[in-house]
Amino acid sequence: MAPPEDTQQLRLYADFMSQPSRACIIFSRINGLPVEVRPVLIHKGETRSAAYLKLNPLGKVPLLEDPWVAAASQMTNGGGAGGGGLLLPESAAIMPYLSYRFPGRVAEHWYPRADAVARARVDAATAWYQGNIRAGAMKLVFNKVVAQRLGLQGDERVAADGLKTLQLALASLESYWLDGGSRPFMTGNQPCIADLLCCCELEQLAMLQQDAHGASMQAVLQPYSVVRAWRQRLREACAPCYGDAHATLEAAVRRAAEQRPAAPLARL
Repeated sequence: MAPPEDTQQLRLYADFMSQPSRACIIFSRINGLPVEVRPVLIHKGETRSAAYLKLNPLGKVPLLEDPWVAAASQMTNGGGAGGGGLLLPESAAIMPYLSYRFPGRVAEHWYPRADAVARARVDAATAWYQGNIRAGAMKLVFNKVVAQRLGLQGDERVAADGLKTLQLALASLESYWLDGGSRPFMTGNQPCIADLLCCCELEQLAMLQQDAHGASMQAVLQPYSVVRAWRQRLREACAPCYGDAHATLEAAVRRAAEQRPAAPLARL
């Protein structure tokens, strides 16, 4: 038999350098969920270890482990932490699941449960994020910064394509999702999971400040005043959890700045 909900502990395997991981961490902490963060460091190869691949054969973070699902709905497996449980990948699935898992703790605005229309809007924003904000930012940051740090050769053409995708996405974020500034957050007056996913992705652009051959975060975001105001609004709405979750990224950016000789940044 499963223990009372308020004593059940779930596990979130995550890397604070991972954008989707940070979104799930912020979501869990700001809602006071019983979720323990278990670090899995991508740069140390831990997502490719045999132990982690046994949990998540996809070899990605984040991953949510809910060992109490077996006790609640799979009693034939024995129940409890040793009876199976749920291993759920993908941030866009993890946060909705937690919303349903802890409805008394997670406010409706994060992921609507009662209103199908409001939920569909959040789903639409989340789906859009994957192919636009994330697709563009990942191509840009990986090929400008991350590839080099992994000993790989970044592709300038892919980086340029990523920047173009990101610029189009930022324009759509500003004009459509934020309605030119009249909508405080992507789907309404309060933040939803899509806001977290998009904003955590954009925070990764801070790594570009250390790339002497590419654009800085400030240069990329400068033309989009509505997006910049939204970013600040979300940081404040999720304080202090938002800042805490980004401390590792910010420290990494500072270390890179100290180790790299100053050089002028190229134009976009």
